[in-house]
Amino acid sequence: MTSRLGKGGMSHVFLATQHSFERQVAIKILTPTLALEPRFAERFMQEARTVASLNHPHIVPVYDVGEHQGYYYLTMEYVTGGSLKQRLADDALDESHALSILRQLAGALNYAGEHGFIHRDVKPDNVLFRADGSALLVDFGIASNVLRDTSVTQSNAIMGTPKYMSPEQHRSQPLTLQSDLYSLGCVFYEMLAGKPPFSAPDARSMGLAHLRDPLPLLPVALRRYQPLIRQLLAKDPADRPESGSALIAQLDNLEPGPGHYTADRSRYRPQEQGTTTPLAPRLRLKESKLGLSWRGNLYQYDIYLVADDFEQFQAHFPVMRSALMDWFQQRGARGKAVSIKATLHPWISGRVKQYLKELRRTEGLEFLARIPMAINLVGSDGDPIEKLAWGPMENSTTDTQQP
Repeated sequence: MTSRLGKGGMSHVFLATQHSFERQVAIKILTPTLALEPRFAERFMQEARTVASLNHPHIVPVYDVGEHQGYYYLTMEYVTGGSLKQRLADDALDESHALSILRQLAGALNYAGEHGFIHRDVKPDNVLFRADGSALLVDFGIASNVLRDTSVTQSNAIMGTPKYMSPEQHRSQPLTLQSDLYSLGCVFYEMLAGKPPFSAPDARSMGLAHLRDPLPLLPVALRRYQPLIRQLLAKDPADRPESGSALIAQLDNLEPGPGHYTADRSRYRPQEQGTTTPLAPRLRLKESKLGLSWRGNLYQYDIYLVADDFEQFQAHFPVMRSALMDWFQQRGARGKAVSIKATLHPWISGRVKQYLKELRRTEGLEFLARIPMAINLVGSDGDPIEKLAWGPMENSTTDTQQP
């Protein structure tokens, strides 16, 4: 171990080197006082091994769990991109960034829920970022699950962070995936507004706010997201989305609006006559049916994006990557094609084309090399720039141009 990365009431986290793979890892060590309780330690190890089996692009990978000289530990990926809490320290996020993170975390919670896990503590501190910008959910409630079934904690103890906890969590009632989605809604509100939806001087007052207070309104420029926030932060769990995938479906159908701009909104104020108005960057993802086979419905994944410059195009990559990985994980062999329509300025079309070609060689997206991809590049004035049809790479090594 080389340095301490952080500590909490239940564990300490250190940076270490795993010599067998010559890689840096984060190692979380259970505090010795909790490790002294045999039943707690046994359940901790059982839960830790189960969480280590979770394999999702937006859940931090757990490499190993074990015990050494009375210390119980787990090792996981060392993530270098900082936390969402750090990114929110100065100001709210731009809308496209917030929506990207929301989509990624919804996918992670959906996957965890399908495997019987409830996070219980979704908050900005527990969202980390890889160097490529993709979001990772960490601390999957291992200790929280264990504490509910051991004598280490007092009866009726509430596990979680009051600022982001659902009404039922404040009441110490049984939790479901909808409880995690409520917490995710609090995080989404904070990403947009720059502050959590409720504030209070202490935990009890915070609980009452979540239980009784009406939902505050988003700023006027962001009011189009109010219905989604209202559903996520519904007091009754039955009124929230039924799953993370249901939330993602709502995001797919959320039409980009005129306010869907980057954080520097001054760039998109009305321009003087005769000047060029920059394109507002946005990204829309959806699925369409291609037909029917003996395996069931066949699907195509459609990506629509707008970028004013190449940097904006690159900024779309983390959510494109994660969405495609989630789609293939869900559809497998029934995912038969990908279509990308990009509206951009002609002078970046060559770089965009090359970037999309490299997309097929990106780790985790190798399946794109086995299915056809249709690329439609359109200028900011609506005129076509280029159409490309890429077949499976095993059968075609060159681009097939279409008029």
